[in-house]
Amino acid sequence: MNWTEPKSPTDGESYYDHVKCVSPLGLIKIEWKSWKESPSYDVSLDDNWIGQENSLKEAKKLALDYLTVVNITLNKFLEL
Repeated sequence: MNWTEPKSPTDGESYYDHVKCVSPLGLIKIEWKSWKESPSYDVSLDDNWIGQENSLKEAKKLALDYLTVVNITLNKFLEL
């Protein structure tokens, strides 16, 4: 997965620090409040919340795991 470098809050993109990755299913975004002592990392796909982790590395893994499950589900659905 090709993630952007971490970005500061950007008008029109995110109110929080964030990274993004374009996937075949849509835009995956991880956002966090960097001013917090222990920020949580929220993962979303096209602004639909997937889950939350305690580190950026774990959040990226959550996004990968989510796409993997969707892929498996779609493959089973499309089998003849």
